[in-house]
Amino acid sequence: MNVPPTASDDPVALELDGDETASVLAGQADIVDAVLAANRVFVAVAANALAGVEHEVTMPQFRALVLINMHESMTVAHLADALGVVPSTATRMCDRLIGKQLLDRSTDSMNRRQVILTLRPEGRALIEASTAQRTTEINALLAAIPVELQAQLATSLTLLVQAAHASDRTRDSRPLPPTKAAPGTREKTR
Repeated sequence: MNVPPTASDDPVALELDGDETASVLAGQADIVDAVLAANRVFVAVAANALAGVEHEVTMPQFRALVLINMHESMTVAHLADALGVVPSTATRMCDRLIGKQLLDRSTDSMNRRQVILTLRPEGRALIEASTAQRTTEINALLAAIPVELQAQLATSLTLLVQAAHASDRTRDSRPLPPTKAAPGTREKTR
């Protein structure tokens, strides 16, 4: 019969006994588990929303479209940095999105090495359709939560987002320096 070790049998627990940091971390385990479970739900909601859109795109491709939409335009280098990939990977991803008529690529006439990405109307429509689907699914989930607890949930999620932004763990979901060229200084390339 397997008997779970007691705190006195666990060498790590013995070493950390009385350590305030260890107590705090142990208390956060349930919170971390809850956040991970919520993350799985949000990923499923996002995947379901993408499954219902006209153009078939992967989650990373959708993320690229959203980032470009947030910034109005981006260079391939900024997109690669935001996605945490090398520029050649971002270029291949953008080639696929251009092929699906969701994205346009332009070259700055002053610096032809700088490639600027902008969404086509079809790309914006895809984001809007997916967002509408996610909103519907999240509203259905929220309907199962008592109204008085929904405010607590909103506060908790807001605090989590603020902590992530403060720690720079979500730098790619915040605006980057603008990369829009002045009118007339870009040439479209396909």
